[in-house]
Amino acid sequence: MPIDPRPIQAEPKGFTKPTVPDTLISVVIAFSLAFIGRAYVLEPFVIPTGSMAPTLLGAHFRATSAESGAQWPIDRQLTDSKHGALIRDPYTTSEFEAGAMRQRAGDRILVLKRTPLSRPMRRYEVAVFRNPVDPGENLIKRIIGMPGEQIALVDGDVFVRPVPQNPTNSLTAWEEPGWSIARKPEREQRAIWLPIFDAAHLPRTGPVPGAWPFKPSEDWTLDGTVLRKNTEGSASLIWDNTVWDIRDRLAYNDIDLYRDPRFGPGRAKGWLPPNYPVSDLAISTGFEPTSESDAITIELTTRQTVFQARVSGANVTLKSRDLLMPESDWTELASEKPATPIKPGKASLVEFWHADQSLWLFVNDRLVSRVNYDWSIPERLRHSIKGVKLDTLLPLSRGMNLLSSTEQYTKPEIRIEVTGGPAKLHRVRVDRDLYYHPYQTTDSMRAGEPPLGTHPLSTATLGKGQYFALGDNSPRSADSRVWGEPHPLVQQNFPATAAQGVVPEELIIGRAFVVYFPSISKEGPVPVPDLGRIRPIR
Repeated sequence: MPIDPRPIQAEPKGFTKPTVPDTLISVVIAFSLAFIGRAYVLEPFVIPTGSMAPTLLGAHFRATSAESGAQWPIDRQLTDSKHGALIRDPYTTSEFEAGAMRQRAGDRILVLKRTPLSRPMRRYEVAVFRNPVDPGENLIKRIIGMPGEQIALVDGDVFVRPVPQNPTNSLTAWEEPGWSIARKPEREQRAIWLPIFDAAHLPRTGPVPGAWPFKPSEDWTLDGTVLRKNTEGSASLIWDNTVWDIRDRLAYNDIDLYRDPRFGPGRAKGWLPPNYPVSDLAISTGFEPTSESDAITIELTTRQTVFQARVSGANVTLKSRDLLMPESDWTELASEKPATPIKPGKASLVEFWHADQSLWLFVNDRLVSRVNYDWSIPERLRHSIKGVKLDTLLPLSRGMNLLSSTEQYTKPEIRIEVTGGPAKLHRVRVDRDLYYHPYQTTDSMRAGEPPLGTHPLSTATLGKGQYFALGDNSPRSADSRVWGEPHPLVQQNFPATAAQGVVPEELIIGRAFVVYFPSISKEGPVPVPDLGRIRPIR
């Protein structure tokens, strides 16, 4: 019998060719795991509205300015191409028609679902839950109040305290002990800063009247996005509130941010609440000195107090001065040596934050100093509103009260001073924090009452398993402040946790943690997902 000289190639041990039944079984297992994951672990959602804008976007338009290069989202309800709505660039005041924009869908997010083994929600995390007023609808908001707390929204910030033994809502509720401000962690705070001014978006031809927020000064020359100080000594940049006042305006809500801050149309039908002065700000710039002795000082005057950050090559300091006490001198709050000193001839990023009654100073993205000041609610109101007393805060008609008026709040002032030799400031930028409105909207379900948590008589009290949730887009968010009574089904199924203005723990679906598929751009010939906007949710 002839022998075949070719070597015999044995099949690898353990290998069998897949059969049709094997393939079908694998497909069934894969689908089963996907369904189990969707049911118990992860679930996708599409953001429908702009109550969390600009952190998370519902259906919207995206405007692009040829003058400033800026891009920003606009609520789809604000524009109607059939009527030729005009959009005003928030950085340059230039106008263009909305008809050229195409609508985009909302962000697609993933939610880590709540299970018996899940940890409880944490303050300032973003949650998806069933609407307590209409459980057939899903909502997404930021968790502000935790079980067992009372909540007070004061001058845009959140104050909390443990629920006292016998809680009562009275005009003196905010004067009682135990209240403290709820500060945001650095990661969340950095993620939610909202732009007010950015020198990177100056017009190509330079500043235009009405779009340059600093008072004229011969000490500075502008070269692109760089401000040059060409002389010895000191030179200051002073913010001009008559040109650009610092308020909680949001381009997503208003096609014209230069309207009167108290009145004006905000959409095709209806109106927007007024804008409030915002004192929680982040001021940043790239400081390029010519010698180690040069220094930059950033001052923020607000709430009748001056907060100052000074950075030089060898030292950084934080100071404050209370303007309610005219005889008072500067109080040094901190003095540190930066880990990475500022070097001559090199731009160093300097960031000065004032947020949640806390001062932060960063140099080249490193925190070099942080100081908290712990005002009580009466102290905060005394500094924010001249002459205010809690016993004068009786509600007025339609739920309005003395805390609702915008013009009584102190307006922030900014000054940047550079001392020493010639220097440069690269890309000066100002951002603001979230501001939770005390304003009473006309379509509120709490008509005739102050919004929940915004007045001593409407202090929010949370029991076990109850949360207080607010939207980042405060003037356009229907949330715990204004919800009515919970739906009868919610009251029937969760009698221990169902109450007006709260989110029962049982209705929480889970924690939103990533935008996995941003809106699709249809500007070009082929629809393309905006993959650059995939981001974690903070």
